[in-house]
Amino acid sequence: MKFCIVTCYPFNPYVDGMVSTLEINNLHIWATVMEGIHYSGTGFEQGRYGVGYEFFNNFDVVMVLVRDGLIEPAIKIKQRSKAKLIVYPEPELEHFTSFTPRDAQVRLVKLLNMADAVAVPNAETVPFFQAITRKPVGFIGLPFPLKRVREKLCPPVQKEEEIHLGSFMGSYWSRNGLANLATLSKTGLPGAVDLQDPKEKKYVELFGKHIPLPSIRCYHSVSWDHYIVELNKSSLGVHMDFRLTWGRFPIDCAAVRMPCIAPQNLYTQKILFPRLCVPYHDIEQAAQLARKLLLERAFYDEVMEYAESRLHLFDYEESKKRLLNLL
Repeated sequence: MKFCIVTCYPFNPYVDGMVSTLEINNLHIWATVMEGIHYSGTGFEQGRYGVGYEFFNNFDVVMVLVRDGLIEPAIKIKQRSKAKLIVYPEPELEHFTSFTPRDAQVRLVKLLNMADAVAVPNAETVPFFQAITRKPVGFIGLPFPLKRVREKLCPPVQKEEEIHLGSFMGSYWSRNGLANLATLSKTGLPGAVDLQDPKEKKYVELFGKHIPLPSIRCYHSVSWDHYIVELNKSSLGVHMDFRLTWGRFPIDCAAVRMPCIAPQNLYTQKILFPRLCVPYHDIEQAAQLARKLLLERAFYDEVMEYAESRLHLFDYEESKKRLLNLL
């Protein structure tokens, strides 16, 4: 089966059009698992490839990771080619229901009813999409490169007694970064975080004038490999994310053998760490769980043993099976 994935990533002549081998925890990995090829949807709209949408006749299946800007390219792929089209609504559900403009919402519903199938990253969203399309809707999630992480990037290490935060104080979109910071403050334990914007550190210093903050180990990852190696140094993770979505951070934590405290609206959190699920606004409960994990080794080991038993659900073969069953 010839497989192609279309994303909102920028046009990249060094990667696009080639069989994907990239193994990192993002949506691009579907191309790797399916031994397929990646193209940029915006690149097609801009004519960067020098071919029309009829080009997709070269593939049996095209999966479009739909954001607002890819609704129209996905419609054109379906209208101008004979490939089976899978629509994968990429962002959190709240984006489509609350932030997508009305005209684009109408076009999205049209697309969902044109596609051959709709694949979702969070099983809890299946009923919503079933209500607005006649086409098959199914959960497929996201494959995770566990073997590469364990064997090549993150061997067992002596972990620091610190809490790694799943997000921080981004200038525009921080995925509840302030709630993460508040939780860290409540625990009184040292923290660690990947700074995507150098200005974040300045804002944390400003917050520190008003609330007690422990020491925070800050770094700026230059790649996913760099990030996951840094994550491996911490003892546990906290991500008070309010979005109904996949949840990359909890599975990152499980892969590097540490627990994660997060809301169950993150699908991977619900599956891997059910005893560590907290409402995204319950700072006190999250802080209590963090202290318990670091004080009670038996509890730490129990939650990790359970997570280990569930990680296989996100391996390449299980994920691929879910996708093929949807077709």
